[in-house]
Amino acid sequence: MRKKLTLLLVAIMALPSLCAASDAIKDDSVKVIKNPEQVTITKRDGLFRLNVDGNDQDKDYRYEYLVKERYDGKLYVQESEGGSVKFRHPFSKCDSNYKKPHWEVFTSDLMFGWGGHSVASADRDLLKKSMSEIGILNLVSLARVFNQGRSRVSLGVGFNWHRYNLEKPFFWTRSNEGVLGYGELLEPFDKHRATLIVRSMQFPLMFNQSLGKGWNVALGAVMNWNFYADYHNSYRIGKSDYTETTRGLNQRKISFDGIAELSWGGLGIYVRYAPQSVMKDGWGPEIKNRWTVGLVLRGFGFGRHRK
Repeated sequence: MRKKLTLLLVAIMALPSLCAASDAIKDDSVKVIKNPEQVTITKRDGLFRLNVDGNDQDKDYRYEYLVKERYDGKLYVQESEGGSVKFRHPFSKCDSNYKKPHWEVFTSDLMFGWGGHSVASADRDLLKKSMSEIGILNLVSLARVFNQGRSRVSLGVGFNWHRYNLEKPFFWTRSNEGVLGYGELLEPFDKHRATLIVRSMQFPLMFNQSLGKGWNVALGAVMNWNFYADYHNSYRIGKSDYTETTRGLNQRKISFDGIAELSWGGLGIYVRYAPQSVMKDGWGPEIKNRWTVGLVLRGFGFGRHRK
């Protein structure tokens, strides 16, 4: 009786070790496939791919296991079953069903830019040669992703603000008919500011191509609906401050731009060109041929793919 009790106690004490060993074996077993029809192992750009095709009774069955070595020496693992692919990259925005063409909805491209423009010779000494813009190209965008996630064509909607300033001692004016013009301060002044702002909704049609190793290039055309424009003047004469804001300007309602981007990961640069004039013909200075160079925040992992 004492021997039986001893054996029972030893068995109870050994149970945790047996369970831990069982769990270890279970955790190490990624997949068990019986009687596969074909097993293929390939390597490309440091990525090992194991493909297992089903047998005659289940030809549609396919299992895929991928292992890629990261820069820090750790292993990056992806796996899929039955044709559906699931990624585990924490930053990826285009990581589902990467083998098959599919649709995605995303937000991207926060932009900060500085540039210049051309004006008629009579206005060159009045307008500052530099201008600035801030906006988001794709507040919401619908994309068709193909080529295993490397390529996408998207159509989106976003917002943009363009800003133009006058040199001292000039300020913006508006006639009774609504024509934008200039005035000149003839008295000694201080704290001068004369800014014209055009607000736009933009509709970009873009093509994005992954170049590998986190690099992406994008090209596209943008249609702008310039729905609102105003100017703001402020200055001080003596001890008196003066401000003026006027709305209802006759800006060009529809305009078209070209844009190009080069990015790595979530950060990049962009170049934008707008040939059309800011104001309607005859309703203000002919500000046109606007170009902008700036920074773009695309979003971490934008456009990444797995080979």
